[in-house]
Amino acid sequence: MRLSAADVAALPLPVALFDRDGALLASSAEWSGGGPGTVVYRLPAASLAVGCDEQDADIGALIAELVTAMREGAQACEGAQQLRLGALASSVALVAGIPDLHGGSTGDVLDNLTALLTTVSAHGVTINAHTPGAVPDAPVLALALLQLVINARRHDDATEVTIDIDPGPAFRVRWHGELPPQGVSTARHQADRDRWGLGFVRLAMDALGGVYLSPASHGLEQVTAVLAVDPSPRLQLPLSAVRDGVVDAASPAWDEETQLPPGSRLPVRWLPLVASAALTPGVIRREGTARARTVDNTTWIAIPPEGTADKARDVIRALDHERDLLDAPQPFATVIEGLAGVIALLLGDRPHRVTPAAFDELYPEAAAAVGAPLLSITFPGAAAPIPSLVAYLAARLGATVCAAGEGLALQVGDRLRDDSIARRLADADGVIHLP
Repeated sequence: MRLSAADVAALPLPVALFDRDGALLASSAEWSGGGPGTVVYRLPAASLAVGCDEQDADIGALIAELVTAMREGAQACEGAQQLRLGALASSVALVAGIPDLHGGSTGDVLDNLTALLTTVSAHGVTINAHTPGAVPDAPVLALALLQLVINARRHDDATEVTIDIDPGPAFRVRWHGELPPQGVSTARHQADRDRWGLGFVRLAMDALGGVYLSPASHGLEQVTAVLAVDPSPRLQLPLSAVRDGVVDAASPAWDEETQLPPGSRLPVRWLPLVASAALTPGVIRREGTARARTVDNTTWIAIPPEGTADKARDVIRALDHERDLLDAPQPFATVIEGLAGVIALLLGDRPHRVTPAAFDELYPEAAAAVGAPLLSITFPGAAAPIPSLVAYLAARLGATVCAAGEGLALQVGDRLRDDSIARRLADADGVIHLP
């Protein structure tokens, strides 16, 4: 899909096109110079920068702290434990929109995959043909492959999964199974998908500049999925140009996301958005995760990257989904779980709960790990917040902890009331209530 300067100006996003030297070639009227959360897509001879609508600097900073704690925790480990936690840190960074790719080889991918499989699968994976090659990031690719293996185990009861590594490199994952009648699909936005695993595969291949071919039937009860590294940049933004209700042009990412390649007639679910855009030419219209704008009888539809809050929720889902890989030594274990709990609180979500007995047993270890005060009371309520959350907050904010009704109250230290967490969670007296 080639974009002219006029096309870029018509896109329903705050977007700008730059040449290889960084000179601005074209932009939409909404472009204001980028900023936190801007996503850059590489093209063969240029780059396309897309600004996200919703940003939360406080949550973004906490996610960065979380990734740092996970990476430092991995460095404190050795062997398979280091590989597992390092892969999880890379996946969280990727989901958060702050990937830091380190390269590697197909051999490194297999080493990482072996370490990951030790905690989540009772069955190994057979490697058939292996053509060695370079990859953009070995841990991320390994975790993406793991999702396909888990999908095969969980949904097809597959006990034999094989991987062929072809030139490119391309990883062909095969197993015996039968696809559902509607096939297997996923999406980049969590609002458009039910499961985290295959959603991560899509995000991973976007970040790596690769291609993900969803599981498809090949032969009798044979299912194959492919992860391929594409040496030439391709537009990973789901984007299409629609004329007279038919997709006239589209990015490969659009084809993957919607299964509506050029020549397809739009299904009913897209028609209200297109009609709304046509009624107000030049104005961006929104519906769900999609954006549309009509210019000169062409309606451009795009599915932009997620904002900070949605990315943060996906990060929390990633940690829950891959909890078996979260094997960090102290103090990193408490810091990681504590930060995840704080992010959930800032999102307005209810944090994980434990029994009062579990809280009373586990809190002293968490407090000692991060230098938080010990408690002279037992937990007073019926369900307690996770000990690492309380310990992390108390240590970070210099807080004292006491009982408050059936929960706990943290009195933030006077010098730390300007901390972003205190500003958003504490009341006017500097007290954070954890029911």
